[in-house]
Amino acid sequence: MHIETYEEKQVVRQTEAQKLRAKFPHLYPTSASIGGYVIAAKNCRVELKRAFPGVKFSVRSESYAGGNSIWACWTDGPTSKDVDAIIQKYSGGSFDGMDDLYTYAATAWTDAFGDAKYVFANRHYSDEFVASVIEALRSQYGTIDGVLALTVHDYNQGFVRDPWQRILNTTLYDTKS
Repeated sequence: MHIETYEEKQVVRQTEAQKLRAKFPHLYPTSASIGGYVIAAKNCRVELKRAFPGVKFSVRSESYAGGNSIWACWTDGPTSKDVDAIIQKYSGGSFDGMDDLYTYAATAWTDAFGDAKYVFANRHYSDEFVASVIEALRSQYGTIDGVLALTVHDYNQGFVRDPWQRILNTTLYDTKS
């Protein structure tokens, strides 16, 4: 049985990173002179634009004491789950709140195209989209326990009318526009 040393694993990962750079020439490769989180943010922009043409994304990176992050924000369009499937490849690890510990997890992908300690997707909803979802729910359910569905104003003000608030939030989260 052959057990790879740390150095051997690094060589294998770097070889895989080189293959990824060749396979995805439209992405920016990591650079010694530019932070990996900056390159990762550029690559998130490129991938999101290709995956969701016509949707305007704002992708920002920042560095701070203890780490760095990338935020991808947009209005309506794809779901957060769809966007996460693309941008989470650029996450440099994960935080375990139970142990209050961040675990780094470098991969050939992050070696090739950069990473950030934290990567977030933040979807906003237009009033028109919220109204269309409310109308669809109103058509489907009418009233629930005698309570009419929320209005766009109620939603924007954060008014809670259970069970509508939960149903509306879940439907907005899961619905592409």
